[in-house]
Amino acid sequence: MSGKYIKIITFLGLLVIVIIQSVWLVKTYQLIELQLTQSGNRIFPKSVLNEVLERLSIITESYGEDKTLNLSTNMDYDENISDKTLKEHLISFLNNYADSLYQSHISIQLLDSIFKADMKEEGYNAELYCMKVDSTGIPIDGEKKISGINAMRTIKTSVVALNKDKTECVQAVIVNPYWIAIREMSVLLIATALLICFVAGCIIYQIKIIIKQNKIAMLRQDFTYAMIHDMKTPINTITMAGHVLESGMMDSNPALKKQYFSILKEESMHLLNLAEKILTIAKIEQSRLKLTDEEIDVNSMFDELIQKFSLNSDKEVSFIKDFSITSRLIADKEYLKEAISNLIDNSLKYSDEKVTVKLTAEENGSSILIKVRDNGWGIPLKEQKRIFEKFQRGGLEYRKDNKVSGFGLGLNYVYKVITAMNGSVSLNSIEGEYSEFILNLPIKN
Repeated sequence: MSGKYIKIITFLGLLVIVIIQSVWLVKTYQLIELQLTQSGNRIFPKSVLNEVLERLSIITESYGEDKTLNLSTNMDYDENISDKTLKEHLISFLNNYADSLYQSHISIQLLDSIFKADMKEEGYNAELYCMKVDSTGIPIDGEKKISGINAMRTIKTSVVALNKDKTECVQAVIVNPYWIAIREMSVLLIATALLICFVAGCIIYQIKIIIKQNKIAMLRQDFTYAMIHDMKTPINTITMAGHVLESGMMDSNPALKKQYFSILKEESMHLLNLAEKILTIAKIEQSRLKLTDEEIDVNSMFDELIQKFSLNSDKEVSFIKDFSITSRLIADKEYLKEAISNLIDNSLKYSDEKVTVKLTAEENGSSILIKVRDNGWGIPLKEQKRIFEKFQRGGLEYRKDNKVSGFGLGLNYVYKVITAMNGSVSLNSIEGEYSEFILNLPIKN
């Protein structure tokens, strides 16, 4: 199965998980809402009965009457009657008794507090209120009415009649039941949020990997083309010079013959350096690079590099040397020299026809700093974080006037070599003004 189909299946699998979790969440909420509705319908008649009994208790205490009522003479009793119906008859009878004999009407405020306390006992700390309604649940004049969007945020209990002909009823309204459901589902909601974040993180991470893989593939392709082009030129030069020398055409002109041999040597060294650079990076990545420490005369190394690039550069280049170290620098001379050479080479490549390169060596506590600064094109800020990665060319691939040869190994080579020496590499650059690379090497005894 190809990588493309694996990614599609992975994405669909994660999507299915999110959908299942969402459905489960909705179903759980609906179940909690149903339980809340059923609890309200079950508790509210009990609260109404308690309100009536509370009023009767106050009445009998006030009048000093016996609290015992003879219900058998006032109610028809059926042995098959349900608890709900019995409770309704009891409410109707007791309320009628209190209302007709003592003019004690139902107290909505008292009913509110009783119902709220009863709901709290069941574990529902809800915002609610009670109101007088008709038998169809429509609030009577002077009572709170719920309409529009507010009606969607409430749960109404069943209507409880206060008299036998149901001309006077009460009903309770639970406001914003969502908060109750959210409290009940708090653990589930947290788990769902974490799962969604995890799934989203997986998708984002996978997208980043895909983008990175595509970019690496493009960089490798560019690297292959650039390397072939960079190797093809010296190989062609060596081949042509070899044919000329083999033909004997230069035997009569020793000076020209010597020049051809110099070309052969120079192009051969170019190929060798290219191969060495790739091999060195491979060794470092495989932890097989062996460094040979020795005392290095940094001042002399600077002079050699200045002479080399002054003679071979096609541009008008000027060097400034600032040498102020007194401590000995212990490191691998060849690798360090090649690293600095790479930085100077980049300074000449990524600049206009007139270039100024400043080489600095100074001490900073227990370290020696070697700086290579130029007045070239600079490096875009967004590219600076990735400039030391393999195949990166400091945003040069986006320039329309890009005619600079190379394939993004030089700075990666510098970074890996200096890191292998227990040092570090940093960059200061402003696009269009300058670039300065700083090699921080520890002072060793």
